[in-house]
Amino acid sequence: MKEESRHAIVFGASGLIGWALIDQLLRRYPEAGAFSKITAVTNRPIKLSDFHWPEPGINRPILQLVSGVDLRRSDGATLSGSLKQAVKDIDTVTHLFYQVFTSVPDDIEEVAVNGRMFQAVITAHNLLCPNLQFVIFPGGTRGYGIYAAGGVFTPPLTETMVNTLPPDYAKTVVYPTYRGILIAASQQKNWTWCEVCPDAIIGFTPNGSQFSLALHWAQYLSLYAYNHGVEPTPKQAKTTAVKVAFPGNAAGASSFFSPVSATILARFMIYASLHPDTCGGGQLFNIADNEVPCTYGELWPQLANWFGLVGTGPVENSKIDESSLAVGELPQAACALTPGEYISRHKNVFAQCGHEKAVNGGVSAGSRQLDSVGYWLTFDRHLSLEKLRETGFKADRDPIEGWIDSFEMFKRAGLIL
Repeated sequence: MKEESRHAIVFGASGLIGWALIDQLLRRYPEAGAFSKITAVTNRPIKLSDFHWPEPGINRPILQLVSGVDLRRSDGATLSGSLKQAVKDIDTVTHLFYQVFTSVPDDIEEVAVNGRMFQAVITAHNLLCPNLQFVIFPGGTRGYGIYAAGGVFTPPLTETMVNTLPPDYAKTVVYPTYRGILIAASQQKNWTWCEVCPDAIIGFTPNGSQFSLALHWAQYLSLYAYNHGVEPTPKQAKTTAVKVAFPGNAAGASSFFSPVSATILARFMIYASLHPDTCGGGQLFNIADNEVPCTYGELWPQLANWFGLVGTGPVENSKIDESSLAVGELPQAACALTPGEYISRHKNVFAQCGHEKAVNGGVSAGSRQLDSVGYWLTFDRHLSLEKLRETGFKADRDPIEGWIDSFEMFKRAGLIL
C-alpha cells in the first residue's frame, strides 16, 4: 500500500457501524500507517473513556472526538463553518464514512430529513476538503424491499435488484436519495464513492442504540437469566434447564438471512475506501459474515447458552396468518411478554445490581420493530456475495462470533448483567 497521509472522518461514531469503524482504524486495519488521523463525530456528548476503544499507542492514528454536531439543524454552509471551527485539520480529510440515520414515523418525511442531513455533510466536505478521495455509506436490505409484506424479490438478493424496486416502495427508502446526491456532488471532483448493503448488523454500541438487535436480545436474556436464578457464566458448560423460547413464530425462526458483524462490515468499508479503482464509481456491494445464510432458529440456542439458558423454538400460540404483518406489527394473539416489554418491566434490576448505564443504555426508537422481527421477517432474504468476492476482500466468519463479541463488550461496558 502506498504510504501517504490519510485522514478519516466518521459521522455517527457512537453507532453500530461508526463505533466499529473507529475501533478497526485504531487497531490499524488493514495495516500500520494506512491512516494517520481519525476524526470521530457524534451528536450526543459522550466521554472518550466510555467508548472502550483501544488506548493510544505507537503507530496508531491520532484520534480526535468532536461531539455536539447536530446535522438536523444544519445546511451545507452552516455545517461547513461549524466543522472548520471544531475539527482540527479538516482540510486534510481524505476519507468520509457516513453512518448517520434518524428514524422518523412518516416514511416520506424520514427520507426528506435524512436526505437533507446527508446533503449538508457532502456539501460541507466539498467546500472544506480539497484532498477528499472517497465517500462511503451503508444502505441496507430495506433497499431490497424487505419492509414490504413477504418481501419483493426472490433471493439470493443481488445488487442490480435495487434498480427495479416498485416506485411506491422506493420513495420510502432514503438510499436512492443518497446516490443522487453523490452522483451530482462528485461531478468534476477527484473523489469517488460506493455504498455497502448489510442486512442485520451485529455489534457493540457504548451508549445504547436506536436499532441494535444484539443489545436488545442481550438485555432481555441477561434479565431473564437473572430473574430465574441462572448464574452468568459465559463460555462454560451449562447444566441449567431454564428454557427461553424464541421471540417469534416458526417461519421467523426458519427463514434464511445474511447477518454481518459490525467488525466485518467496518473492515470492508475501510478496504473499499482504499481501493477506489475496484470499489468506487458509485457501486453497491452486499456484505455478510459468510456466503452461507443462516436462520435465527440456528442462532437462538447458542445466544441463550451464553447466558446460561436453554434456547428453544417458538411457542406457536396462534394460527393467525402472520405473513402480512407490517414492520413493527405483532400478532394480536401473542400473549407472552416481548423482549422489549420484559426489559421495560424488569429494567430496575439493572440499577439494583449496580448497572446504572444499562437502565438508559438500551434500544430506543426501534424497540417495537425489533420485538416483531421474529414475526414479520418470515421469508428468505439472504444476500449474494459474488460481487463482494470479486473485489478481493476475504473475511468469512461464523456469524455466532459477532454476537458473542458483542455480548462480551456489553458486559464490559455495564449494559448487561
